[in-house]
Amino acid sequence: MRDPYLYEDAPVLRNLLNIKDAEALELAEADITYLRLYDVDGVVASMPFDLSRLLAIHRHIFGDIYEWAGRLRTIPIVKDEKILGGDTVRYSSPNRIKRDCDTILKKLNETKWASSGVQETAGVFAGLIAALWQAHPFREGNTRTVIAFATQFAEAHGFRMDKTLLKDSAAYVRNALVKASDGQYAEYDYLIKIFADAIQRG
Repeated sequence: MRDPYLYEDAPVLRNLLNIKDAEALELAEADITYLRLYDVDGVVASMPFDLSRLLAIHRHIFGDIYEWAGRLRTIPIVKDEKILGGDTVRYSSPNRIKRDCDTILKKLNETKWASSGVQETAGVFAGLIAALWQAHPFREGNTRTVIAFATQFAEAHGFRMDKTLLKDSAAYVRNALVKASDGQYAEYDYLIKIFADAIQRG
C-alpha cells in the first residue's frame, strides 16, 4: 500500500514548504517546531485535557509544515527502532486511535494525583503517557506533541515537570517511550527515571 502522506516522486512527507529532501525537511521542521513549542502552552491553556487538546497541540506545532497537522493518522505505520534491534512498536491501528486515546485520557483525568509521592506519580504517569504515545495518533510528530501534553497536564495537576530537562534529553525520552511500548517486553524504568527527575527539578 502506497503511503498517501508521501510525495509520489520522493520518499518524503508531503509538506507545505514543498521540500523533497528528507534531511532538509528534518532541519526545517526542527527549526519551526522549536519556535512553536515556546508558546504552545498559552495557545491551549483553556482547553480540557482530552483528545481535542492533543489535536490542538499538534496543529499548533506542525501547522506551518503539514497540511494534516492536528488530524488523526489514517494509515497503519511501522518504524524500525534501533533500540528494539530493528523491530517496530505495535502502534494503534487507525480505526482504534480515537478509542485508545479517549480511554487513556480518561484514566489520566480520573487518577488522584495529589495523594501520590514523586516515584509513585512518575510510575503511574509514565505508564499512561507511554500508552498515549503508543497509540501514535499522528503520522509524524507524536513525541513532541505527547510530551508537550504531558508537561501541561503535570503542571495543571500539581507535579510540574522540568521541560528543559526533557527537551535536552529528547533522544533519551523517545527511546524510553519506545522501550515502554514494547508489548510483553516493555521496560518502564527509563521513562520513570526521567519523569521522576523532571518532577523533582520542576
